[in-house]
Amino acid sequence: MSGTSPEDLARLVLVSNPSASPDGSRALFVVSRPNLDQNRYDSSIWLYDGRSYYPLTSGPGDTCPVWSPDGSTMAFVRAVRQEGQPPQTSIMVMRPGYEPYALFTWPFGASAVSWSPTGGSIAFLARRPLAEGEWKDYSKREALVVERLPPFFNGEGYIFDRPRNIYLVDSRGGTPRRLTSHALDVSDFSWSPDGRGIAYVKQMDELKAQYDELRLVNVETGEDVQLLSKVSIASVAWSPDGRMVALLMHRFERGLSSHYRLYLYDVKTGELTKVETGLDRNLLNGVNSEARGPSCSKPLQLSGSWAYFQVSDAGRAWLYRASADGKVEPMLRPEDAVVDEFSVAGDSVYFTQMNESEPSELYVLRGQSGRKITDFNSGLLRQLSLTRAVKAKAKAKDGAELDFWVLMPKEVKGRAPWVLYIHGGPKTSYGYGFMVAFHVLASAGIAVVYGNPRGSDGYSEDFADIRGRWGAVDYEDLMTIADEAARQFPQLDPGRAGVAGGSYGGFMTNWVITHTSRFKAAMTERSCVEFYSDWGTSDIGWYFDEDQLMAQPPWKSADQYLKASPLTYIEGATTPTLIMHALEDYRCPVSQALQLFTALKYLGVEVKLALFPGENHDLTRSGRPKVRVEYLKLMLDWFKSHLGEGR
Repeated sequence: MSGTSPEDLARLVLVSNPSASPDGSRALFVVSRPNLDQNRYDSSIWLYDGRSYYPLTSGPGDTCPVWSPDGSTMAFVRAVRQEGQPPQTSIMVMRPGYEPYALFTWPFGASAVSWSPTGGSIAFLARRPLAEGEWKDYSKREALVVERLPPFFNGEGYIFDRPRNIYLVDSRGGTPRRLTSHALDVSDFSWSPDGRGIAYVKQMDELKAQYDELRLVNVETGEDVQLLSKVSIASVAWSPDGRMVALLMHRFERGLSSHYRLYLYDVKTGELTKVETGLDRNLLNGVNSEARGPSCSKPLQLSGSWAYFQVSDAGRAWLYRASADGKVEPMLRPEDAVVDEFSVAGDSVYFTQMNESEPSELYVLRGQSGRKITDFNSGLLRQLSLTRAVKAKAKAKDGAELDFWVLMPKEVKGRAPWVLYIHGGPKTSYGYGFMVAFHVLASAGIAVVYGNPRGSDGYSEDFADIRGRWGAVDYEDLMTIADEAARQFPQLDPGRAGVAGGSYGGFMTNWVITHTSRFKAAMTERSCVEFYSDWGTSDIGWYFDEDQLMAQPPWKSADQYLKASPLTYIEGATTPTLIMHALEDYRCPVSQALQLFTALKYLGVEVKLALFPGENHDLTRSGRPKVRVEYLKLMLDWFKSHLGEGR
């Protein structure tokens, strides 16, 4: 057997969320498998004990493992879903070799589980109403009365009356206690080494929702003070000596296109210092993949005198560390892979790594010696015999260098049809992340061309900043990549090219089909076609659209919103188009898909609309397995029927 079919999605094993024991000798991690029969993902906690690896729990909804400070016990989140009932969540505690027990069970979820330094309590994040009283599920209410933005959030549903706050529970069990009581969400936190305080990140302003603030709360007294404001913080971690709070942060130097940098906040003096790493790169993993399991891993971790963080670079993700005095060291710099997640303890680093033809597995680095631990997918990969992509470069009109990759079918007879696939974001990247859809197309004889135009992550901050230029420099770059792919790879048939993309990539697909007829078929998914209405209907629209379009609200900047909207140019569209959209997509609302479908129908352009009930903006990454298989079949059938097969 060779080649990938849509059904092969269910055969992948997803390895995620490494968690190193305090002495670094062992690691917990999560193993997830798509379950087509139950239409869900079955996740369980596994242990690497230094010699072998094996499951500790049976799942099917176990995630977020974390060791106790003494390494004797672990905690994890267990979610139980029953038909017609709200999910019930427990924080479980267990000693390896013993049965786990629940500290509590409730319907409000739990994430970011973290033991106190003494091990006496566990902090976590949860969405729960601030008002006391019986919780009534949204589906059972006669009316939803909303007084705050946003009413809903993608992947979480309605959230307007259940903000995310920090809760504490005794590590022996009991009723959780709310530590913070904010109406706006808490996104991350870190215990002080003495266990008396927690530094945390919270949304600062309802209308300027991109602004975060750093706060410090006393666990015993509840005293809560602001340390920083009007910043964006991706992660927070307290130094082991208690003097500093490390931050992955930016100050909106380039709005939401800014790179995250490493900062240190002195708790005693209030001084904020940027650590000069000499890296003009984003200190987060921005590489796209459709093969990631659930995770609570943190992108910033401190061990000894070092801060550990990832670096996005040209389709790769690397692991670096830096000290307070500015010493910077690369820890893991694979030439053609993504260090996807990591966990540090002493001189041990456990990490997951993938490339474009191999899903993530667990690895360990000790000193200069690294090795692979797990091998869940090797048998499947031998059967599928996946090809590796070829990296190439193009030069933009202004001389900028553009990276792109071509994933060719294993065997090409004559010239192959191909699809230009555009990533979302825009500040993410393609490269060495595993993409199921790409292999499904290549296995059917359809090559895939994918690259990183201006706006992408993994390059300089100037490269990433296309605010006010959506549909301009990025469109030119994509056409340059398409031109160079056809020139450098004569196996590609220029007369049988398609275009596809999701989210921002869907927006760009819509832009492409309204500005050129060079592509014979298009697929646009979870896309935006018109910004004027997106501003007030997306869960992030009112601040994201203003930032990226460099505009005021639409009633003050109508021309800017319309100029940036593909719908404005819809009369130029002639390309047969497949529109894919989830009905519970709150990032790019389904009204965007309906507008595009109606307009193309009105103009007599061949168009098909596929809507997915019960799914959200993350359909292609974490949607229910049966739905993802159907999505892949629809995509494959569309391009096969319009571009033909390459075999």
